[in-house]
Amino acid sequence: MKRTLITLTIILFSITNSFAQKKIDKELWFGAKGGVTFSQLSISPSIKQSMEMGYLGGVSMRYIEERFFGIVLELNYAEKGWKEKFKDSDSQYKYSRTLNYIELPFLAHIYFGKKSFRFFVNIGPQIGICVGEKTKSNFDLGSIPKFSINRETTHYNMGVDKPFDYGLTGGLGCEVRIKNNHAIMLEGRYYFGLADIFNNKSADYFSVSSNQSILVSLSYMYNIKGRIK
Repeated sequence: MKRTLITLTIILFSITNSFAQKKIDKELWFGAKGGVTFSQLSISPSIKQSMEMGYLGGVSMRYIEERFFGIVLELNYAEKGWKEKFKDSDSQYKYSRTLNYIELPFLAHIYFGKKSFRFFVNIGPQIGICVGEKTKSNFDLGSIPKFSINRETTHYNMGVDKPFDYGLTGGLGCEVRIKNNHAIMLEGRYYFGLADIFNNKSADYFSVSSNQSILVSLSYMYNIKGRIK
C-alpha cells in the first residue's frame, strides 16, 4: 500500500506540473475552512453501516507561481467514523463510532477560469493521527444483545489499534474573488484511506479497516503577496 501511495503521488504531481508552463506573479494565500464529513469504514469481515456525519475545521496555505497550477497545504481537525444499520426487527438498537483526527493534506492545485471566478481541482496525499474516539449505543456493550440475524459484533469492544492514518484525497471546487485579495471557496472532496484502524496481521480478526470519507467545506482565504491576473 505504501508503494502504491508513493507511485500515485508521483504520477499525479507529474501530470499537474505539465500545466505549469507560464510564470505569473507569485501568490501566497492563508485562510480558514469549515464543513462537514460523511464517513464509513471499508472493513472485512463486513459491518452493516451507513455514513456518519461529522465536522471539519482547519487552516490552509496556498502558493501559486505558475499559471493554472499551485500547491495547497492544510492542517485540519476532522471527525470520521461510521453508523451501523439495523434491520426492522432490531430497529430499536443504535450504534455509532466517532474518530477524531488531526490531518495534514499536501495537494496539487489546478485552477481554470477568470480572475473573479474559478473552478479548481485539489488532489494529493494526506496523513493524519487519531487523537480520540467516542462510541454511542443504546445497549450495553458489556452484554451485547442477541440480534435477530447474524451480525458482526467483534469490533464493539475494540479501540483504535493504529492511530496513524494515510491515504489519497481529491476533489472539485469553485472560487469567488472579492476585491482581488479575498476569496471564498466551496469544495467537495473524497478521501480514500490506505491505513487500517485495527490490527491486520494474519492472526488478527479484521483484514481491512480503512477510513473512507466525503468532505464538503467552505473556505475563506486572504492573499498576502502578489497581484491577481
